[in-house]
Amino acid sequence: MSSRPRPVGEFVKDYKMASNTRGKLKENFEGMHRNFDWIKHHITKSVALIQHHKPNLTDALQGLDEQVDQLDELVQQIYSQL
Repeated sequence: MSSRPRPVGEFVKDYKMASNTRGKLKENFEGMHRNFDWIKHHITKSVALIQHHKPNLTDALQGLDEQVDQLDELVQQIYSQL
């Protein structure tokens, strides 16, 4: 019987996570989701302030908004697997 540690990132199907660890992880992922909502809120407010003065920054902020959506989707996918 080998006591060699498993490689980092190896998926172990039979691994059972302690319920308190799972709960804490879920809280962290819910926090990330709420933070993304606030980021999107602030992006929207910023776009409203600069859209007529700096169109190139408006485009950049809209691109950032799309990236935040993608990150939020990833967080939700991971959350659903906890």
